[in-house]
Amino acid sequence: MQQLKPTEILRLYWRFAWRHKKLVIGLMVSVPLAMLTFRFLPSLVVANILQRLSTGEYTDGQLWQSFGSSLLLYIFLVAFGGILMWRLAVIFIWKLEMRVIQDIHEHIFDHLLKQSADFHANRFGGSLVTQANKLASSYVRIADTFTFQAAGLVLSFVFTIILLAPRAPLIVLFLILFSILYMVIAILITKRMRVLGAIEANTASRQTGYLADVVTNIMAVKSFAATTFERIRYREATAATRSATNDVMLAGTKRDIVFSSSTTLLSSVSLILAVAGVVLWNADIATVFLAITYTGVIGENLWTFSQQTLRNFNRAVGDAKDMSEILQIQPAVEDPAKPEKVRIARGDIRFDSVSFSYKQGEQEALFDDFNLHVKPGEKVGLVGHSGSGKTSLTKLLLRFSDVQKGEILIDGQNIRHITQDDLRRNIAYVPQEPLLFHRSLRENIRYGQPDATDQEIEIIARSAHAHDFITALPEGYDTLVGERGVKLSGGQRQRIAIARAMIKNAPILVLDEATSALDSESEALIQDALWKLMQDRTAIVIAHRLSTIQKLDRIIVLDQGTIVEQGSHKELLGANRTYAALWNHQTGGFIEE
Repeated sequence: MQQLKPTEILRLYWRFAWRHKKLVIGLMVSVPLAMLTFRFLPSLVVANILQRLSTGEYTDGQLWQSFGSSLLLYIFLVAFGGILMWRLAVIFIWKLEMRVIQDIHEHIFDHLLKQSADFHANRFGGSLVTQANKLASSYVRIADTFTFQAAGLVLSFVFTIILLAPRAPLIVLFLILFSILYMVIAILITKRMRVLGAIEANTASRQTGYLADVVTNIMAVKSFAATTFERIRYREATAATRSATNDVMLAGTKRDIVFSSSTTLLSSVSLILAVAGVVLWNADIATVFLAITYTGVIGENLWTFSQQTLRNFNRAVGDAKDMSEILQIQPAVEDPAKPEKVRIARGDIRFDSVSFSYKQGEQEALFDDFNLHVKPGEKVGLVGHSGSGKTSLTKLLLRFSDVQKGEILIDGQNIRHITQDDLRRNIAYVPQEPLLFHRSLRENIRYGQPDATDQEIEIIARSAHAHDFITALPEGYDTLVGERGVKLSGGQRQRIAIARAMIKNAPILVLDEATSALDSESEALIQDALWKLMQDRTAIVIAHRLSTIQKLDRIIVLDQGTIVEQGSHKELLGANRTYAALWNHQTGGFIEE
C-alpha cells in the first residue's frame, strides 16, 4: 500500500473542500478581515490616543470632545471584527466542515463498496469503520487548525510588517528572523512527534480492530473458554497503545521546554528593544505600545504554532493516514469505462480458456486454460475436495475476482464488458454462510427485490419453508435478526437466504451448499423448493453432500482446478472413477477430506 506524505493528505482534503469553493472563498475573506479589524486596527487607535495624550492634546474636562471619535472607532472595530466578522468566519467553516464531512463519508463508502471480496477478507470491518471516522474527524481538526491558528500566525506577520515596519523596522526585522528560526526548530523537533503520532494512531487502530473482532466472534470465545486468552491478547494491545501514547507525551514535554524558553526570550528582547528605542532613539510612546502589542500577538501565535498547530497537525495526519492510503487503492475488479447494455436472458454460461491464480505471477495457477460450457436451463453440480476450485469458479462467474486470461461469457456477452451490478442482478447467489443484515426479516428477504410487496414476501417465505418460524417470532416479519443473523438458528438463516434468492427471480442460480445448515426434515422441504426455483433457470450447485445433487443434469468433478470427470450421477457411478470413490467414501452424505 502506497505510503502518503502529509502534503498528499492535505491535497486530498483540499480537493474535498474546493468542491464548495464559495464557502472556501468566504472563509478566506472573513478570517483576514476579522483578524485585521479585531486585533490590529484597534491597537492603532489606542496608539493614536496615547500619542495625543503624550503631546498634550487632551483638554481637561473635554474627554469626549478630545477622543470621542477615536473611542467610537475603537468600539466599532472591536464589535465589527470580534462579533460580526469572527461569527461570520465561524459560520463559513461550520457549513464547510459539515459538507466536507458528508462528502468524505460518502466517498469512503463508495470506495469500500467498489473493493473486491479479497480486500475485505484481509481487513477488520471494525478497523475500517474507525479509520473512516478518523479521516473525517481529522479533516475538522486540520481545517480548524489552519483557519484559526496557522492562518492567524501568517496574518500576524503580514499585518505586523505592514503596520509596524514604518515605525520600528529594527523590531520588525528581529521578529522576522526570530520567528523563522523558531518555526524551523519547531518543525524539526516535531518531525519526531509526527512519527510517534502515526505509531500511536496505528496501535489504537489495531486495538479497536481487535476489540471488534472479538465482539463479532463472542460466541466462539465463550464456546472455546478462551476468555482468559483473549483478555491477555487485548491487554497486550492496550499496553502497546499506552506505550505509544507515553512516548508521545514524553516527546511533547521536551518540546514544551524548548518552546516556552524561546517565547520568554522573544518577549524579553522585544521589551529591551522597546525601552532602548525610547531611551536611545527617542521613539514615541505609540511606537513602543505597538511594538509590545504586536510582539505579544506574534509570540502568542508562535506558542500556539508549537503547542497546538503542529500537535494537531501531526495527530490529524496520523489519524488520517490509514484511510487516506486505502483511498489510493484501486479496486481489483473494476467496471468498464463504457459498459455494454446487458443482454443476459437465457443463462448460457461459457468459461473460455480461463486462467486464474489468486496472486498474479504465481507459477501454479488454480485454473489454466480452463473450459466449461453450461447450457441454458442446465442444472450443474460441482464436487471435489477442498481447494479443487469449486467456490473459486463461482467467484469468477460473479466477478468477485477477475480472470487473468481468457473470458467468461453469458449468452455470448463477456461479463467484463458490463457493470458488476448488471451482472449480479442476473445471478441469485446463496453462499454456504448466510449473509444477513441486522435488519428485519422482511427487509432481509426484500433485499433480493427492493420493490417486492409484503404479500410477495410472504409467498416466497412459504416456498422457502420460513413462514412458520417467522410468524412464531414475537415481532413476526418485523423481527430484527441481530448482527449477521445471530438471533436465528443456522437453518433459519439459510432459509431466509434462500427466500431472498427466490424473490430475486434471476435467470441464473449459484448455490454454494445452500442446504448444508439444515436438518434432514428441513432439507427435504428446501430441496423441493429449490427444484421449483430451478425450473427454466440455469443452476450451478456446489455440494459436499453428494445426496443433494443426484438429480442434477450434470455433475462436474474438479481436482486442483481441472475437470477430471463429468456426467450424470448414474453415469459417474458406472464409470467407477473419482466420483464413485467420493460417493463410496462419504460419511453421513458428506465428502471425506
